[in-house]
Amino acid sequence: MEPREFEEWVGTITGDKEAIGTALQQSFRINTLKIPIEVFDEVSELKNKKIKWDESGRTYTDKFDIGNTIEYFLGYLHPQSLSSMIPPLVLGPKAGEHVLDLTAAPGSKATQISAIMENTGTLVANDLPEKETTLVANVARLGALNVIITNRDARDWPLKNEFDRVLLDVPCSALGSNLNAMKRFSISYAESLALVQKRLIMKGFDALKEGGTLVYSTCTYSIEENENVIEYLLSVREEAKIEKIELEYVPHDNGLTAECKKCWRIYPKHLNSDGFFIAKITKTE
Repeated sequence: MEPREFEEWVGTITGDKEAIGTALQQSFRINTLKIPIEVFDEVSELKNKKIKWDESGRTYTDKFDIGNTIEYFLGYLHPQSLSSMIPPLVLGPKAGEHVLDLTAAPGSKATQISAIMENTGTLVANDLPEKETTLVANVARLGALNVIITNRDARDWPLKNEFDRVLLDVPCSALGSNLNAMKRFSISYAESLALVQKRLIMKGFDALKEGGTLVYSTCTYSIEENENVIEYLLSVREEAKIEKIELEYVPHDNGLTAECKKCWRIYPKHLNSDGFFIAKITKTE
């Protein structure tokens, strides 16, 4: 799609032509596995601004490469979009739990989950073998010691009824996070990706224990990859139930279909950050 065509298409989905017309702000997450937040604020000279809904998330406007800072190399922070920080918060892992991040590379959300769990319990971070190098590097740099890295194709994930919580941030058309993604986008492309996403969400849901929680997320806008995937799961797993997302102070729109009104759509207009879709699902007993 061309830029104007893309904006019109998004407008027809969202009912808001200004949904994506916002400049993105830079942000990072303080890594509490390596440094307490109050100590970071004392020792770091990076100018940053706190956000209301997560004490470890920060925005900044200075023109510097955060990957070349001493704080980055020491593992005190991790560059991460504000929208990307939300799925682990919605997942809400607890200390000592058994958690799966089924498509974990490059590890931003996995290491955030590890920090929320305070390096306790077990977090299995899985992705394809070719993505393992970056995942291992981030897990090591950030000191996520409760992480076990596996490298299976998530479409063939073998474990069932094992995990308290599962994060499934699926490969998608990336319309919310990559400005060049619109050039290759088409409805048929979204439909082909949805076939993979439906298989992944089945594997993620089946990996849950009864009473467990699955968070499904994408960084794209198409209904085919978002609401349609959730509705597919609901149609084939009667024990799947969409839950209301309980996270204060985060502006968002609701899902676009009746069954998915409890899901969140986050557009650049909300946080000056990437576009995201987030659904929270429980496996009823």
